Amino acid sequence: MQHSSTLNPRRQALLDIIVGDYIRTATPVASQQIVRKHDMKVSPATIRNDMAELEEMGYISRPHASAGAVPGDLAYRFYVERATLRARPPRGFEILVQGAISADTGDPEAWAHRATMVLSHALRNGAIATAPRVSTARVKQLQLVHIHNQQALLVLVCQEARLRQRMVHFAQPVDQDQLTGLAARLNAALTGKNALEVRTLWDTGRAFGADAEAVTAEVQHLLDDEDSNEPQRHYTDGLRHMLGQPEFQSGERARDAVQVLEDDASLLQVMEESLPQGDVDVVIGEESRRASLRPYSLVISRYGSYGHSSGVIGAVGPTRMDYTQAIASVRYLADFLSRLVSSLDEPGS
Repeated sequence: MQHSSTLNPRRQALLDIIVGDYIRTATPVASQQIVRKHDMKVSPATIRNDMAELEEMGYISRPHASAGAVPGDLAYRFYVERATLRARPPRGFEILVQGAISADTGDPEAWAHRATMVLSHALRNGAIATAPRVSTARVKQLQLVHIHNQQALLVLVCQEARLRQRMVHFAQPVDQDQLTGLAARLNAALTGKNALEVRTLWDTGRAFGADAEAVTAEVQHLLDDEDSNEPQRHYTDGLRHMLGQPEFQSGERARDAVQVLEDDASLLQVMEESLPQGDVDVVIGEESRRASLRPYSLVISRYGSYGHSSGVIGAVGPTRMDYTQAIASVRYLADFLSRLVSSLDEPGS
């Protein structure tokens, strides 16, 4: 496989034109079209020779010498490396995001859902997002509600704004005033702690008597359950936009696209694999380790922050994707969602 550094500046410019034109038109790019539309200051014969070299190097394909060029995955990778540098979302997209996703709702799942709708509409392709979740659940607040005699309901709010409930049984009768005071003391001790930290606090004897130990044990169990059993909620949108792309006009390709977006286990796996915080990752065609995703490209970013609430958002479409717009849009949405989610992680929020 050749690297783009082996291309001279003229061939880099030519490849940029071929990929850009093909993304816009979905039709093979002919040398005559390049001469007519772009001022490269070289003869048509030079352009044809350069195209032959690009084909030999694996960047483009042509069924015969006089045919137009179709970019391959290597050409798209070249284009993405340059698109990342120039990617900026249009102002209209920023306004659309700010109008569609309201911080006032305080609902991170609604934010993720709305984000997929905005992204798929802007890119005319598929979009998928996971609702924010902490990698290790932490206590945000707990409440104790008196039920009967020696029983109370423990209501645990995790930092990703998810509720868990469990009955607590005490050795002695308790009333609501006692429970309210106990909850205040435990909130002071446990807020921000994960299951391991709660267990350590309990084991070192820093809890506040037998009643507190009974509650602390249940808090630990609830946090363990949250970490191990809670599935990652996710949302997809844009199938209708994706099926409108020329690549999916045949019945077989359309069925494949439906399966990819609706049977999304592979998409979720790719999105969750070792994605650094704040980066935009682009997986193009054959670069995917999953055969079902190789006709597609994904543009993915994680939002939120490590150790606190975080999720992933991405665009999926044919390899002939507008990578400049996709990278800019996904990056902007990830940054926007990160700011919203960070407000949930702030003390007292």
